[in-house]
Amino acid sequence: MKTGYIIYILLMGILAIPTILVPVFMNQSDVFSTVHEIYSPLCHQLASRSYCYFPEKGSFEDCFEEGGFSSSKEKTVEKNGGTGYKLPICSRDIGLYWAALLSGMGVFFTKWKNEKMPPPAIWFILAIIPLGIDGTGQLFGLWESTNTIRLITGVIAGCAVPFYMVPMFNTIFEKVGIA
Repeated sequence: MKTGYIIYILLMGILAIPTILVPVFMNQSDVFSTVHEIYSPLCHQLASRSYCYFPEKGSFEDCFEEGGFSSSKEKTVEKNGGTGYKLPICSRDIGLYWAALLSGMGVFFTKWKNEKMPPPAIWFILAIIPLGIDGTGQLFGLWESTNTIRLITGVIAGCAVPFYMVPMFNTIFEKVGIA
């Protein structure tokens, strides 16, 4: 197994796993705030485009009722009489990070874990088109998509990531002599 594959899985694990540890950190306000701060350069962290953990229900769901945009970046929200603890990244990024990690784990069972050449770029372009269309439409105010749509577009793009990043990492680590 190539070093590039191992490094990819480690990096994606470090990036993805803390994003869903809200139930663990919600009662430790310093840790909860620090995790949000760590991810702030990577995500807009808008509550209306994020999922929250509601301990009363034991569920992850939209921080607010569907519809509309809010520029709030609050880490905790009130909804239907319950307190929700916002994940440190938006719903699209949750899909992107977790799909990149899980599909990377799936790459272990393919030839791509040892490859140095990625698939043709057209496959990556096709995978990011839904994300690009949805994100651009929102940016220009043409629509406000749901968190479910954001999650799905993130998952589609995230599934493609390891097929391009693993070969890139394999090439880099082979060139520096750490294959």
